[in-house]
Amino acid sequence: MFRIFGFLVLVGALTFASIQLADNPGRISVEWLGYRIDTYFGVALLALLVGLYLLLIVYRLIRGVLGLPGGFLDRRAAKRRDDGVSALSLGMAAIAAGDAEEARKQARRAERLLDDPSKTRILSAQAAALGGDTEAAGRYFDALIESPETKFVGLTGKLRQALETGDREAALALARQARNLRPDSGFAARTLFTLETEAEDWDEAQKTLFDAVRRDLIPEDEAKRYRIAIDMERARLQEVEGRMENATDFALRVLKVDPAFAPAVKIVVASDVAKGRTRKAQKLLEEGWKEAPHPSFARLYADLWPEDDLGQRLKRVEKLVGERPASTVGRIAFAEAAVAAENWSAARAALDGIPPAERSAGIYRLQAYLAQAEDGNATEARAMLERASAAAPDPTWTCSDCGATAEVWTVSCGNCGHFASLSWKQPPRVSTLVSLPPEAEAVPAVPEELLIAAEPDSVEAPAPDPAPEPEPEVTPEPEAPTAEDGSVPPAEAKKTKQTPNPEDVVRRLA
Repeated sequence: MFRIFGFLVLVGALTFASIQLADNPGRISVEWLGYRIDTYFGVALLALLVGLYLLLIVYRLIRGVLGLPGGFLDRRAAKRRDDGVSALSLGMAAIAAGDAEEARKQARRAERLLDDPSKTRILSAQAAALGGDTEAAGRYFDALIESPETKFVGLTGKLRQALETGDREAALALARQARNLRPDSGFAARTLFTLETEAEDWDEAQKTLFDAVRRDLIPEDEAKRYRIAIDMERARLQEVEGRMENATDFALRVLKVDPAFAPAVKIVVASDVAKGRTRKAQKLLEEGWKEAPHPSFARLYADLWPEDDLGQRLKRVEKLVGERPASTVGRIAFAEAAVAAENWSAARAALDGIPPAERSAGIYRLQAYLAQAEDGNATEARAMLERASAAAPDPTWTCSDCGATAEVWTVSCGNCGHFASLSWKQPPRVSTLVSLPPEAEAVPAVPEELLIAAEPDSVEAPAPDPAPEPEPEVTPEPEAPTAEDGSVPPAEAKKTKQTPNPEDVVRRLA
Protein backbone atom coordinates (compact mmCIF):
# COMPACT_ATOMS: atom_id res chain seq x y z
CA MET A 1 0.00 0.00 0.00
CA PHE A 2 2.78 2.45 0.90
CA ARG A 3 4.75 1.48 -2.21
CA ILE A 4 1.80 2.23 -4.46
CA PHE A 5 1.26 5.54 -2.73
CA GLY A 6 4.97 6.45 -3.14
CA PHE A 7 4.91 5.48 -6.83
CA LEU A 8 1.89 7.68 -7.46
CA VAL A 9 3.58 10.60 -5.68
CA LEU A 10 6.71 10.15 -7.83
CA VAL A 11 4.72 9.99 -11.06
CA GLY A 12 2.82 13.09 -10.05
CA ALA A 13 6.04 15.00 -9.29
CA LEU A 14 7.59 14.04 -12.67
CA THR A 15 4.44 15.01 -14.49
CA PHE A 16 4.34 18.37 -12.72
CA ALA A 17 8.01 19.02 -13.57
CA SER A 18 7.44 18.10 -17.24
CA ILE A 19 4.52 20.49 -17.49
CA GLN A 20 6.54 23.29 -15.91
CA LEU A 21 9.43 22.71 -18.31
CA ALA A 22 7.07 22.69 -21.28
CA ASP A 23 5.35 25.92 -20.22
CA ASN A 24 8.63 27.63 -19.30
CA PRO A 25 11.28 26.18 -21.67
CA GLY A 26 13.93 28.86 -20.96
CA ARG A 27 17.29 29.09 -22.78
CA ILE A 28 20.87 28.41 -21.77
CA SER A 29 24.02 29.69 -23.56
CA VAL A 30 27.45 28.20 -22.91
CA GLU A 31 30.76 29.55 -24.30
CA TRP A 32 33.82 27.36 -23.79
CA LEU A 33 37.11 27.14 -25.77
CA GLY A 34 35.69 29.30 -28.58
CA TYR A 35 32.52 27.34 -28.86
CA ARG A 36 29.05 28.65 -28.12
CA ILE A 37 26.15 26.39 -27.30
CA ASP A 38 22.60 27.70 -27.16
CA THR A 39 19.89 25.27 -26.03
CA TYR A 40 16.75 24.96 -23.96
CA PHE A 41 16.96 24.40 -20.21
CA GLY A 42 15.14 21.00 -20.44
CA VAL A 43 17.60 19.69 -23.05
CA ALA A 44 20.57 20.81 -20.96
CA LEU A 45 19.15 19.11 -17.87
CA LEU A 46 18.61 15.84 -19.78
CA ALA A 47 22.15 15.95 -21.16
CA LEU A 48 23.52 16.49 -17.66
CA LEU A 49 21.64 13.45 -16.32
CA VAL A 50 22.88 11.25 -19.20
CA GLY A 51 26.44 12.38 -18.58
CA LEU A 52 26.24 11.57 -14.91
CA TYR A 53 24.88 8.11 -15.69
CA LEU A 54 27.76 7.43 -18.13
CA LEU A 55 30.28 8.55 -15.51
CA LEU A 56 28.72 6.15 -13.00
CA ILE A 57 29.07 3.26 -15.48
CA VAL A 58 32.71 4.06 -16.08
CA TYR A 59 33.36 4.30 -12.33
CA ARG A 60 31.88 0.89 -11.74
CA LEU A 61 33.89 -0.65 -14.57
CA ILE A 62 37.13 0.76 -13.21
CA ARG A 63 36.28 -0.31 -9.66
CA GLY A 64 35.38 -3.84 -10.79
CA VAL A 65 38.67 -4.26 -12.68
CA LEU A 66 40.74 -2.93 -9.79
CA GLY A 67 38.84 -5.07 -7.23
CA LEU A 68 39.12 -8.41 -9.02
CA PRO A 69 41.94 -9.84 -6.81
CA GLY A 70 40.35 -8.70 -3.55
CA GLY A 71 36.92 -9.92 -4.58
CA PHE A 72 38.29 -13.34 -5.37
CA LEU A 73 39.91 -13.57 -1.96
CA ASP A 74 36.75 -12.33 -0.25
CA ARG A 75 34.62 -14.88 -2.05
CA ARG A 76 37.08 -17.63 -1.16
CA ALA A 77 37.06 -16.59 2.51
CA ALA A 78 33.27 -16.45 2.52
CA LYS A 79 33.11 -19.95 1.07
CA ARG A 80 35.50 -21.23 3.76
CA ARG A 81 33.33 -19.64 6.43
CA ASP A 82 30.22 -21.24 4.98
CA ASP A 83 31.94 -24.63 4.80
CA GLY A 84 33.23 -24.21 8.36
CA VAL A 85 29.78 -23.36 9.68
CA SER A 86 28.41 -26.35 7.80
CA ALA A 87 31.06 -28.56 9.43
CA LEU A 88 30.08 -27.21 12.86
CA SER A 89 26.43 -27.99 12.17
CA LEU A 90 27.20 -31.49 10.95
CA GLY A 91 29.45 -32.06 13.96
CA MET A 92 26.75 -31.03 16.39
CA ALA A 93 24.28 -33.28 14.60
CA ALA A 94 26.76 -36.17 14.87
CA ILE A 95 27.11 -35.54 18.62
CA ALA A 96 23.34 -35.56 19.00
CA ALA A 97 23.23 -38.87 17.10
CA GLY A 98 26.06 -40.32 19.20
CA ASP A 99 28.44 -40.77 16.22
CA ALA A 100 31.81 -40.02 17.83
CA GLU A 101 33.89 -40.72 14.71
CA GLU A 102 31.85 -38.39 12.48
CA ALA A 103 31.89 -35.73 15.22
CA ARG A 104 35.71 -35.83 15.42
CA LYS A 105 35.97 -35.69 11.62
CA GLN A 106 33.73 -32.62 11.37
CA ALA A 107 35.54 -30.99 14.32
CA ARG A 108 38.90 -31.29 12.52
CA ARG A 109 37.33 -29.96 9.33
CA ALA A 110 35.80 -26.99 11.17
CA GLU A 111 39.15 -26.18 12.83
CA ARG A 112 40.88 -26.19 9.43
CA LEU A 113 38.27 -24.06 7.67
CA LEU A 114 37.42 -21.52 10.35
CA ASP A 115 40.87 -21.11 11.87
CA ASP A 116 39.22 -19.75 15.02
CA PRO A 117 39.63 -21.95 18.13
CA SER A 118 37.02 -20.01 20.08
CA LYS A 119 34.37 -21.24 17.62
CA THR A 120 35.52 -24.84 17.33
CA ARG A 121 36.61 -25.75 20.86
CA ILE A 122 33.07 -26.58 21.95
CA LEU A 123 32.62 -29.07 19.11
CA SER A 124 36.09 -30.52 19.66
CA ALA A 125 35.46 -30.93 23.39
CA GLN A 126 32.10 -32.60 22.87
CA ALA A 127 33.53 -34.90 20.21
CA ALA A 128 36.40 -35.91 22.50
CA ALA A 129 34.04 -36.53 25.41
CA LEU A 130 31.71 -38.57 23.21
CA GLY A 131 34.63 -40.65 21.97
CA GLY A 132 35.76 -41.41 25.52
CA ASP A 133 38.91 -39.30 25.39
CA THR A 134 38.33 -37.60 28.72
CA GLU A 135 41.85 -36.19 28.89
CA ALA A 136 41.51 -34.36 25.57
CA ALA A 137 37.99 -33.25 26.46
CA GLY A 138 39.29 -31.86 29.74
CA ARG A 139 41.93 -29.81 27.92
CA TYR A 140 39.31 -28.39 25.59
CA PHE A 141 37.01 -27.53 28.51
CA ASP A 142 39.89 -25.85 30.35
CA ALA A 143 40.55 -23.74 27.25
CA LEU A 144 36.86 -22.82 27.09
CA ILE A 145 36.92 -21.70 30.71
CA GLU A 146 39.69 -19.22 29.93
CA SER A 147 37.44 -17.27 27.55
CA PRO A 148 34.68 -15.18 29.16
CA GLU A 149 32.34 -15.96 26.27
CA THR A 150 32.65 -19.74 26.66
CA LYS A 151 33.44 -20.03 30.37
CA PHE A 152 30.00 -21.36 31.29
CA VAL A 153 30.18 -24.02 28.59
CA GLY A 154 33.58 -25.09 29.86
CA LEU A 155 32.37 -25.24 33.45
CA THR A 156 29.37 -27.36 32.58
CA GLY A 157 31.58 -29.67 30.55
CA LYS A 158 33.99 -30.13 33.46
CA LEU A 159 30.99 -30.57 35.76
CA ARG A 160 29.60 -33.40 33.66
CA GLN A 161 33.00 -35.07 33.64
CA ALA A 162 33.22 -34.86 37.44
CA LEU A 163 29.74 -36.35 37.77
CA GLU A 164 30.62 -39.22 35.45
CA THR A 165 33.79 -40.04 37.40
CA GLY A 166 32.01 -39.75 40.75
CA ASP A 167 34.13 -36.87 42.03
CA ARG A 168 31.34 -35.22 44.03
CA GLU A 169 33.59 -32.72 45.77
CA ALA A 170 34.94 -31.31 42.50
CA ALA A 171 31.46 -31.42 40.97
CA LEU A 172 30.05 -29.40 43.86
CA ALA A 173 32.68 -26.68 43.44
CA LEU A 174 32.12 -26.53 39.67
CA ALA A 175 28.34 -26.42 40.11
CA ARG A 176 28.65 -23.44 42.42
CA GLN A 177 30.85 -21.61 39.92
CA ALA A 178 28.40 -22.35 37.10
CA ARG A 179 25.43 -21.19 39.18
CA ASN A 180 27.21 -17.96 40.17
CA LEU A 181 28.09 -17.31 36.53
CA ARG A 182 24.60 -18.09 35.20
CA PRO A 183 22.05 -17.85 38.05
CA ASP A 184 19.20 -18.40 35.60
CA SER A 185 20.53 -21.74 34.34
CA GLY A 186 18.16 -24.56 35.28
CA PHE A 187 20.85 -27.20 34.78
CA ALA A 188 23.28 -25.45 37.13
CA ALA A 189 20.63 -24.85 39.82
CA ARG A 190 19.26 -28.40 39.79
CA THR A 191 22.71 -29.98 39.70
CA LEU A 192 23.91 -27.84 42.59
CA PHE A 193 20.80 -28.66 44.62
CA THR A 194 21.22 -32.40 43.99
CA LEU A 195 24.89 -32.32 45.00
CA GLU A 196 24.14 -30.34 48.16
CA THR A 197 21.44 -32.80 49.21
CA GLU A 198 23.80 -35.72 48.55
CA ALA A 199 26.38 -33.98 50.75
CA GLU A 200 23.63 -33.45 53.39
CA ASP A 201 24.38 -29.73 53.42
CA TRP A 202 20.79 -28.86 54.23
CA ASP A 203 21.35 -25.14 54.88
CA GLU A 204 22.92 -24.52 51.48
CA ALA A 205 20.44 -26.84 49.78
CA GLN A 206 17.54 -24.83 51.17
CA LYS A 207 19.11 -21.56 49.99
CA THR A 208 19.65 -23.00 46.51
CA LEU A 209 16.05 -24.25 46.43
CA PHE A 210 14.67 -20.87 47.46
CA ASP A 211 16.68 -19.07 44.77
CA ALA A 212 15.65 -21.61 42.11
CA VAL A 213 11.97 -21.22 42.95
CA ARG A 214 12.28 -17.43 42.90
CA ARG A 215 13.73 -17.63 39.40
CA ASP A 216 11.05 -20.11 38.22
CA LEU A 217 13.66 -22.82 37.64
CA ILE A 218 11.87 -25.37 39.85
CA PRO A 219 8.04 -25.60 39.91
CA GLU A 220 6.34 -24.82 43.20
CA ASP A 221 4.76 -28.28 43.53
CA GLU A 222 8.14 -29.94 43.18
CA ALA A 223 9.77 -27.44 45.55
CA LYS A 224 7.09 -28.17 48.15
CA ARG A 225 8.14 -31.83 48.22
CA TYR A 226 11.80 -30.81 48.55
CA ARG A 227 11.09 -28.42 51.43
CA ILE A 228 9.24 -31.15 53.30
CA ALA A 229 12.12 -33.57 52.83
CA ILE A 230 14.78 -31.09 53.97
CA ASP A 231 12.93 -29.97 57.10
CA MET A 232 11.86 -33.52 57.96
CA GLU A 233 15.45 -34.78 57.73
CA ARG A 234 16.58 -31.92 59.92
CA ALA A 235 13.90 -32.85 62.45
CA ARG A 236 14.97 -36.50 62.37
CA LEU A 237 18.62 -35.63 62.94
CA GLN A 238 17.75 -33.35 65.85
CA GLU A 239 15.58 -36.09 67.34
CA VAL A 240 18.44 -38.61 67.08
CA GLU A 241 20.72 -36.17 68.90
CA GLY A 242 18.12 -35.73 71.65
CA ARG A 243 17.31 -32.12 70.80
CA MET A 244 13.55 -32.47 70.85
CA GLU A 245 12.86 -28.71 70.88
CA ASN A 246 14.73 -28.22 67.61
CA ALA A 247 13.23 -31.40 66.16
CA THR A 248 9.73 -30.14 66.99
CA ASP A 249 10.43 -26.77 65.36
CA PHE A 250 11.49 -28.40 62.10
CA ALA A 251 8.55 -30.83 62.24
CA LEU A 252 6.13 -27.91 62.68
CA ARG A 253 7.64 -26.29 59.58
CA VAL A 254 6.84 -29.50 57.71
CA LEU A 255 3.26 -29.48 58.97
CA LYS A 256 2.79 -25.93 57.67
CA VAL A 257 3.38 -27.31 54.20
CA ASP A 258 1.66 -30.68 54.69
CA PRO A 259 -0.54 -30.89 57.84
CA ALA A 260 -0.84 -34.69 57.53
CA PHE A 261 2.78 -35.72 56.96
CA ALA A 262 2.92 -38.73 59.29
CA PRO A 263 6.63 -38.65 60.34
CA ALA A 264 6.35 -34.98 61.35
CA VAL A 265 3.08 -35.59 63.18
CA LYS A 266 4.73 -38.37 65.16
CA ILE A 267 7.55 -36.09 66.37
CA VAL A 268 5.21 -33.28 67.37
CA VAL A 269 2.85 -35.66 69.17
CA ALA A 270 5.75 -37.22 71.08
CA SER A 271 6.92 -33.76 72.12
CA ASP A 272 3.45 -32.74 73.28
CA VAL A 273 2.95 -35.96 75.24
CA ALA A 274 6.32 -35.52 76.94
CA LYS A 275 5.24 -32.05 78.04
CA GLY A 276 1.86 -33.26 79.23
CA ARG A 277 -0.05 -31.48 76.48
CA THR A 278 -2.30 -34.40 75.61
CA ARG A 279 -5.13 -32.17 74.43
CA LYS A 280 -2.88 -30.43 71.91
CA ALA A 281 -1.60 -33.76 70.60
CA GLN A 282 -5.18 -35.02 70.32
CA LYS A 283 -6.20 -32.00 68.27
CA LEU A 284 -3.18 -32.37 65.98
CA LEU A 285 -4.02 -36.02 65.27
CA GLU A 286 -7.67 -35.23 64.64
CA GLU A 287 -6.78 -32.47 62.19
CA GLY A 288 -4.23 -34.68 60.46
CA TRP A 289 -6.80 -37.45 60.13
CA LYS A 290 -9.30 -35.06 58.53
CA GLU A 291 -6.65 -33.89 56.07
CA ALA A 292 -5.33 -37.31 55.05
CA PRO A 293 -5.98 -40.43 57.20
CA HIS A 294 -2.87 -42.45 58.01
CA PRO A 295 -2.72 -45.78 59.89
CA SER A 296 -0.19 -44.46 62.40
CA PHE A 297 -2.58 -41.67 63.48
CA ALA A 298 -5.04 -44.17 64.98
CA ARG A 299 -2.33 -45.93 66.99
CA LEU A 300 -0.85 -42.64 68.20
CA TYR A 301 -4.32 -41.42 69.11
CA ALA A 302 -5.14 -44.49 71.21
CA ASP A 303 -1.72 -44.35 72.90
CA LEU A 304 -2.47 -40.87 74.25
CA TRP A 305 -4.34 -42.62 77.09
CA PRO A 306 -2.11 -45.53 78.15
CA GLU A 307 -4.34 -46.36 81.12
CA ASP A 308 -7.28 -47.29 78.86
CA ASP A 309 -8.23 -50.94 78.44
CA LEU A 310 -8.82 -52.46 75.00
CA GLY A 311 -12.50 -51.56 75.01
CA GLN A 312 -11.76 -47.94 75.76
CA ARG A 313 -9.09 -47.87 73.09
CA LEU A 314 -11.70 -49.07 70.61
CA LYS A 315 -13.97 -46.18 71.57
CA ARG A 316 -11.09 -43.72 71.16
CA VAL A 317 -10.36 -45.01 67.67
CA GLU A 318 -14.06 -44.93 66.82
CA LYS A 319 -14.16 -41.28 67.82
CA LEU A 320 -11.14 -40.49 65.64
CA VAL A 321 -12.41 -42.25 62.53
CA GLY A 322 -15.91 -40.87 63.05
CA GLU A 323 -15.05 -37.95 60.82
CA ARG A 324 -14.31 -40.26 57.89
CA PRO A 325 -15.76 -43.66 58.78
CA ALA A 326 -16.29 -44.74 55.18
CA SER A 327 -12.63 -44.45 54.18
CA THR A 328 -10.66 -47.65 53.77
CA VAL A 329 -7.97 -46.45 56.17
CA GLY A 330 -10.62 -45.63 58.79
CA ARG A 331 -12.29 -49.02 58.47
CA ILE A 332 -8.96 -50.81 58.82
CA ALA A 333 -7.99 -48.77 61.89
CA PHE A 334 -11.34 -49.48 63.53
CA ALA A 335 -11.20 -53.18 62.61
CA GLU A 336 -7.73 -53.55 64.13
CA ALA A 337 -8.86 -51.91 67.37
CA ALA A 338 -11.99 -54.10 67.40
CA VAL A 339 -9.94 -57.27 66.90
CA ALA A 340 -7.63 -56.23 69.73
CA ALA A 341 -10.71 -55.75 71.92
CA GLU A 342 -12.15 -59.10 70.69
CA ASN A 343 -15.22 -57.33 69.37
CA TRP A 344 -15.52 -59.72 66.44
CA SER A 345 -18.83 -58.46 65.06
CA ALA A 346 -17.67 -54.85 64.90
CA ALA A 347 -14.40 -55.87 63.25
CA ARG A 348 -16.17 -58.02 60.67
CA ALA A 349 -18.67 -55.26 59.87
CA ALA A 350 -15.86 -52.77 59.32
CA LEU A 351 -13.91 -55.11 57.05
CA ASP A 352 -16.96 -56.23 55.08
CA GLY A 353 -17.70 -52.58 54.30
CA ILE A 354 -14.47 -52.20 52.33
CA PRO A 355 -15.10 -52.52 48.57
CA PRO A 356 -13.38 -55.58 47.07
CA ALA A 357 -11.46 -53.40 44.63
CA GLU A 358 -9.82 -51.57 47.55
CA ARG A 359 -8.83 -54.64 49.57
CA SER A 360 -5.11 -55.16 49.91
CA ALA A 361 -3.16 -58.12 51.24
CA GLY A 362 -3.20 -56.80 54.81
CA ILE A 363 -7.00 -56.63 54.83
CA TYR A 364 -7.29 -60.27 53.77
CA ARG A 365 -4.75 -61.30 56.41
CA LEU A 366 -6.78 -59.47 59.03
CA GLN A 367 -9.94 -61.24 57.83
CA ALA A 368 -8.10 -64.55 58.02
CA TYR A 369 -7.13 -63.92 61.61
CA LEU A 370 -10.67 -62.81 62.41
CA ALA A 371 -12.11 -66.01 60.95
CA GLN A 372 -9.73 -68.15 63.01
CA ALA A 373 -10.01 -66.16 66.23
CA GLU A 374 -13.81 -65.72 66.18
CA ASP A 375 -15.00 -69.27 65.59
CA GLY A 376 -11.94 -71.32 64.64
CA ASN A 377 -12.91 -71.42 60.95
CA ALA A 378 -9.54 -72.49 59.56
CA THR A 379 -11.02 -73.16 56.13
CA GLU A 380 -12.12 -69.55 55.72
CA ALA A 381 -8.81 -68.39 57.16
CA ARG A 382 -6.89 -70.39 54.55
CA ALA A 383 -9.11 -69.00 51.79
CA MET A 384 -8.41 -65.44 52.96
CA LEU A 385 -4.69 -66.12 53.06
CA GLU A 386 -4.82 -67.37 49.48
CA ARG A 387 -6.56 -64.14 48.49
CA ALA A 388 -3.92 -62.16 50.37
CA SER A 389 -1.17 -63.80 48.33
CA ALA A 390 -2.80 -62.56 45.12
CA ALA A 391 -4.04 -59.20 46.39
CA ALA A 392 -2.45 -55.81 45.90
CA PRO A 393 0.29 -54.93 48.41
CA ASP A 394 -0.48 -52.71 51.38
CA PRO A 395 0.30 -48.98 51.20
CA THR A 396 3.77 -48.16 52.45
CA TRP A 397 6.59 -45.70 51.85
CA THR A 398 7.25 -46.18 48.14
CA CYS A 399 9.83 -44.61 45.85
CA SER A 400 8.13 -42.89 42.93
CA ASP A 401 11.22 -43.39 40.75
CA CYS A 402 12.21 -47.05 41.20
CA GLY A 403 9.21 -48.51 43.07
CA ALA A 404 11.26 -49.71 46.07
CA THR A 405 9.49 -49.79 49.42
CA ALA A 406 10.58 -48.97 52.97
CA GLU A 407 9.01 -49.46 56.38
CA VAL A 408 9.92 -45.95 57.52
CA TRP A 409 10.32 -42.66 55.68
CA THR A 410 13.84 -41.68 54.65
CA VAL A 411 15.04 -38.52 52.94
CA SER A 412 16.45 -40.53 50.00
CA CYS A 413 15.48 -43.86 48.51
CA GLY A 414 17.64 -46.66 49.84
CA ASN A 415 17.56 -48.38 46.46
CA CYS A 416 18.11 -45.70 43.80
CA GLY A 417 19.33 -42.92 46.11
CA HIS A 418 16.98 -40.30 44.67
CA PHE A 419 16.17 -37.41 46.96
CA ALA A 420 12.63 -36.86 48.32
CA SER A 421 11.19 -39.69 46.24
CA LEU A 422 9.36 -41.61 49.02
CA SER A 423 5.64 -41.12 49.50
CA TRP A 424 2.93 -43.08 51.28
CA LYS A 425 1.10 -45.04 48.61
CA GLN A 426 0.40 -48.50 47.30
CA PRO A 427 3.57 -49.89 45.69
CA PRO A 428 3.44 -51.29 42.17
CA ARG A 429 2.67 -54.98 41.96
CA VAL A 430 5.53 -56.99 40.44
CA SER A 431 4.58 -59.98 38.33
CA THR A 432 6.65 -63.16 38.44
CA LEU A 433 8.05 -64.01 35.02
CA VAL A 434 9.85 -67.23 35.95
CA SER A 435 7.84 -70.33 36.84
CA LEU A 436 8.68 -71.84 40.20
CA PRO A 437 9.24 -75.58 40.69
CA PRO A 438 6.26 -77.49 42.14
CA GLU A 439 7.94 -77.92 45.51
CA ALA A 440 8.35 -74.14 45.77
CA GLU A 441 4.65 -73.43 45.20
CA ALA A 442 3.72 -73.80 48.83
CA VAL A 443 1.38 -71.85 51.06
CA PRO A 444 2.72 -68.29 51.29
CA ALA A 445 4.38 -67.11 54.45
CA VAL A 446 1.79 -65.93 56.97
CA PRO A 447 1.86 -65.06 60.65
CA GLU A 448 2.34 -68.07 62.90
CA GLU A 449 -0.91 -67.29 64.69
CA LEU A 450 -2.82 -68.09 61.50
CA LEU A 451 -1.19 -71.44 60.81
CA ILE A 452 -3.62 -73.48 62.98
CA ALA A 453 -4.75 -76.64 61.26
CA ALA A 454 -8.44 -77.52 61.23
CA GLU A 455 -9.43 -80.59 63.23
CA PRO A 456 -12.41 -82.85 62.50
CA ASP A 457 -15.03 -82.97 65.23
CA SER A 458 -14.76 -86.78 65.54
CA VAL A 459 -11.11 -86.70 66.53
CA GLU A 460 -10.38 -86.57 70.23
CA ALA A 461 -7.88 -83.99 71.40
CA PRO A 462 -4.60 -85.42 72.69
CA ALA A 463 -3.61 -85.15 76.32
CA PRO A 464 -2.51 -81.63 77.17
CA ASP A 465 0.96 -80.69 78.18
CA PRO A 466 0.86 -79.96 81.92
CA ALA A 467 3.19 -76.98 81.50
CA PRO A 468 1.45 -73.83 80.20
CA GLU A 469 2.89 -72.27 77.04
CA PRO A 470 3.23 -68.50 76.76
CA GLU A 471 2.94 -68.53 72.96
CA PRO A 472 0.83 -70.75 70.67
CA GLU A 473 2.90 -73.23 68.71
CA VAL A 474 2.46 -74.19 65.09
CA THR A 475 2.13 -77.95 64.86
CA PRO A 476 1.07 -80.22 62.01
CA GLU A 477 -1.14 -82.20 64.38
CA PRO A 478 -4.10 -80.62 66.23
CA GLU A 479 -3.45 -80.00 69.87
CA ALA A 480 -5.94 -78.95 72.52
CA PRO A 481 -5.21 -75.65 74.29
CA THR A 482 -4.54 -75.69 77.99
CA ALA A 483 -5.83 -73.39 80.65
CA GLU A 484 -3.57 -71.43 82.97
CA ASP A 485 -3.51 -74.32 85.46
CA GLY A 486 -2.63 -76.87 82.75
CA SER A 487 -6.05 -78.52 82.48
CA VAL A 488 -8.10 -79.01 79.34
CA PRO A 489 -11.36 -77.07 79.29
CA PRO A 490 -14.31 -79.49 78.95
CA ALA A 491 -15.90 -77.45 76.20
CA GLU A 492 -12.78 -77.93 74.09
CA ALA A 493 -12.58 -81.73 74.36
CA LYS A 494 -14.15 -82.19 70.93
CA LYS A 495 -12.77 -79.19 69.10
CA THR A 496 -9.53 -77.27 69.60
CA LYS A 497 -9.26 -73.49 69.15
CA GLN A 498 -6.17 -71.47 69.92
CA THR A 499 -6.56 -67.70 70.16
CA PRO A 500 -3.29 -65.76 70.33
CA ASN A 501 -2.92 -62.33 71.84
CA PRO A 502 -5.04 -60.13 69.51
CA GLU A 503 -3.05 -56.98 70.26
CA ASP A 504 0.20 -58.65 69.21
CA VAL A 505 -1.35 -59.86 65.98
CA VAL A 506 -2.81 -56.47 65.12
CA ARG A 507 0.53 -54.84 65.80
CA ARG A 508 2.20 -57.30 63.44
CA LEU A 509 -0.38 -56.89 60.72
CA ALA A 510 -0.28 -53.10 60.97
